[in-house]
Amino acid sequence: MGKKKICISTILFIVLLGHTCLAQVVNIEKKRKGNEDGFAGIVGLGFYLIDNGKHISQFKNEIDLQYKKGPHTFILLNDLSLMTVDNDNLVNSGFQHFRYNYTIKDSSSFTIEAFVQHQYNAAKLLEKRLLAGVGPRIRLINSKKVSCFIGIIGMYEYEQLSDSLRTKTELARLGSYLSFNWDIAENLSFNNITYYQPAFQTFTNYRISTETNLQLKITRSLSFKIGLQTNYDSNPPEKIQKLFYYWENALSYEF
Repeated sequence: MGKKKICISTILFIVLLGHTCLAQVVNIEKKRKGNEDGFAGIVGLGFYLIDNGKHISQFKNEIDLQYKKGPHTFILLNDLSLMTVDNDNLVNSGFQHFRYNYTIKDSSSFTIEAFVQHQYNAAKLLEKRLLAGVGPRIRLINSKKVSCFIGIIGMYEYEQLSDSLRTKTELARLGSYLSFNWDIAENLSFNNITYYQPAFQTFTNYRISTETNLQLKITRSLSFKIGLQTNYDSNPPEKIQKLFYYWENALSYEF
């Protein structure tokens, strides 16, 4: 019975981890830490080992930091996930991201942002992806209950796959996004972030990623969340499906 419980726990853990390791577009919007000057963020490091006839190990590292000083904002992200079963990699993915934002003086609605990013994902045959981009971030709505931002970024992409042909590509993409947050009621909130990244050479080569969450605060400490994440790539590597999605129903208790 003990081994059965461990196996079930391991399967559930892999399923819950899946939406992170399968993501192609990194959601930066949910990593922003507000507008107060100074440092804010989180640093996490975890290692897990299970031996139930199979040798299972999992390593996770997360760095999520923001520093703000006046009109200048710096964001540094690092996310690594590795899971092995009897020395076979089930999960091997990660990214590093650095972003700089400069808000135009006397205007809290217009920001120039630039970023660089490195990413890999063995499950999607993505050996290496390098991105660099710059463009405006514009606040469309900013009321007490609703906020909406749009970003229009031109970016360079270099990609190397671990497919049979060791495919390499270089192209320019539009890195556009729309971020929407709505405090529907005191205990109910809705947010959505959608990324659209077509290649400038041909708009039939594109990626769409969206994350939508509805959160209900039942009591001061108890909350219920419904979330949906989808990632679509019109031109994925050989034998990799175009659409991945993750549906979440979660109950959380804060104390």
